[in-house]
Amino acid sequence: MTSKNNPKAFPLNLPEGDAELLLDELQTRLREGRRLFAEVGQILAEIESRGVRDLYGYNSIAAFYEHVARVPRAEAQRVTGRALALNSRRARDGTTIDPVAPLTGESASTGALAEAGIDRIVTVMKRLPDHLDADERLEAEKGLVELAGVARPRDVTMAGTDLLARHDPDGKPKDDPEPKRQRSEFWLRQKRTGRWDMRGNLDPETGARLNALLVPRAYPAPGEVADDRAPAERRGDAFAEIVDLAEAGPDIPAPRQTAERVTEEPQPAQPSEEPASRPKPTQMPPQGRQSPYRGSGEGVQESAATERSRNVAHLRPPRWWARLSRPRSGNAAQPHKPLTA
Repeated sequence: MTSKNNPKAFPLNLPEGDAELLLDELQTRLREGRRLFAEVGQILAEIESRGVRDLYGYNSIAAFYEHVARVPRAEAQRVTGRALALNSRRARDGTTIDPVAPLTGESASTGALAEAGIDRIVTVMKRLPDHLDADERLEAEKGLVELAGVARPRDVTMAGTDLLARHDPDGKPKDDPEPKRQRSEFWLRQKRTGRWDMRGNLDPETGARLNALLVPRAYPAPGEVADDRAPAERRGDAFAEIVDLAEAGPDIPAPRQTAERVTEEPQPAQPSEEPASRPKPTQMPPQGRQSPYRGSGEGVQESAATERSRNVAHLRPPRWWARLSRPRSGNAAQPHKPLTA
């Protein structure tokens, strides 16, 4: 079967067999496209001078070009950075900002340089040392521009490396930042369902200590009855048990004194004959799931721990619950949010 897909005529209607003419037409179109793209950079520099926020409401010229040209953000940053480095512009106070590579910008406006070669030249010009005068910088840039017009970008990179080695053999000193001290972090918040969500980032020592407390208590319950809890549920029950033991400890810290508590006048002690009229803090039931697989001996410990946890009110300042339940001025109708860590 004969194919009916006949090759279409060349759009430019060039004669066949003329390789030199095809190459010349290709270079002409490339040069014209680069020249037009250089004019795009000039327009972007002018928009930056007039203020892209005042003109179009964008925070940066890169974000503006990203939306207008419909290009990725990385490409928009490269294009706008190249435009600002090749063209002079005005600052907000009216002063003129000179381009980083003025000769490169002039050559790019004729379409003689490719974008990759321009980026290499701009990188070298930014890394040149400050002790070079204007004539030396122009001479160095002139050699790179002439090379970029006839060579590949990798050749421009090698020439720029040699140029930096001659003018700045030691290179710029690199700052040796001090190691950042990472502190432990912990977040705790209550969801709408009443459950609590927590996450954290602990140092190695604290994490190892917490893991040593969790692992023995997160083993499956021994006995004939199979433990149907998932590993995460066993760890949750183990964490709830650790919270019970910590709350029942004798060294539980009291709430910190606030400025309001310090300014209060001390209340005289009531005689022992009068019945205690001071309200007791309400014991909130544990919201976490209690493990049903604890032995009978642990039940006695739980009852003793619960009894000790009820007697920790003497460690807190008097009337601390009244101060927390006192409505704030202007927000009396709004309920108090739960205290989170």
